[in-house]
Amino acid sequence: MSPTNPVEPAEPAGPADRDGSAGPPDTVADPEGGESACWLDRVCPQCDAVSDGPPPARCPRCGAELSG
Repeated sequence: MSPTNPVEPAEPAGPADRDGSAGPPDTVADPEGGESACWLDRVCPQCDAVSDGPPPARCPRCGAELSG
């Protein structure tokens, strides 16, 4: 067996390489707001479709009542 030469890993791409917006490396982006992680109350118990709005509502696919 012959010894293998270790290969140094390539330097990871920085923020400027990914999206063009270079910033100081210690800058932390503000957390983004968003929707609630749990949409379980919007899932139809009959057909598993997801409703557009919170209960009380009807399933857009089968018409079953979503009670939450």
